[in-house]
Order: sequence, then structure tokens, then C-alpha cells
Amino acid sequence: MKKDHFLLGMLFGIVMPFPVYGILWLIDSSLKKAGIWNGLQPHENLYLLSIAINFLLVRFYLSKWNLRKTGLGMLLVSILLVMAFFLVFYKQY
Repeated sequence: MKKDHFLLGMLFGIVMPFPVYGILWLIDSSLKKAGIWNGLQPHENLYLLSIAINFLLVRFYLSKWNLRKTGLGMLLVSILLVMAFFLVFYKQY
């Protein structure tokens, strides 16, 4: 898709972590069942890894594909998701 829109980047940034989380969860659970490893502890690490994939896509959008607006939209959403992750899972009372 070669359209360069800020809102399209924001949409990609929101939607992309969901299938990535599903794939990571399947890999993690199948390796646990096979007894190869104990899995990611705590389980919230899968959330953070699925958000981190957005940053790899941002690099491609900004440098390789030269779609600046889409990349910046994804970057904004990715940063907000990481901030929300730390606010939700790592609160200090």
C-alpha cells in the first residue's frame, strides 16, 4: 500500500500489534507445551513485544518506503501504546 496518510499510519499502529500478539502467543504456548522453555514471565512481555514490532515497521515506512506521514502516525501510536503499557502494568503505589 503506497498511500501516505497520517490517519492510515495511526490505524496500522493500532491494528498491527493484535495479529503479532496472536502469533507470539501461539509460539510461546506451543514451546511451553513441548517443554522446550518455561515461557515469558511475566506474560505481559508478549504485549510489549507485539508493540515493539511497530517500531520496526516505522523504520521501513520512514526510510525505505519514504512514506513520512504514515510512519509518523505509526510512531505516535506506538509511543502512546508503550506509555500506556508501563502505566497499566508497572504502577508503583
